[in-house]
Amino acid sequence: MLDSADKMWEVQQPGTILRARHSAKYGQLALVLARAYSGPKPDNGYPPRQYVKMQWLATGERFEEMLVNAHNCFDIVSSCDTLSHSEN
Repeated sequence: MLDSADKMWEVQQPGTILRARHSAKYGQLALVLARAYSGPKPDNGYPPRQYVKMQWLATGERFEEMLVNAHNCFDIVSSCDTLSHSEN
């Protein structure tokens, strides 16, 4: 099982497949298309929100999800990392 920091890193890796678990799209699969990027800088002094570009596998619809939502509302089905850490 991934700890929280590892999962936050993993849900933003291109090629990772995620399953929605807390939305109207419950159970549907999404593909991560690109690493998280910073949105516009808010005027309140807080750091900008991070967004992840994703695509629903069933419909092909592309969307952006806040990184924190991707972490909290999706389960990792398939990791983009296909090599074991022991191989080299």
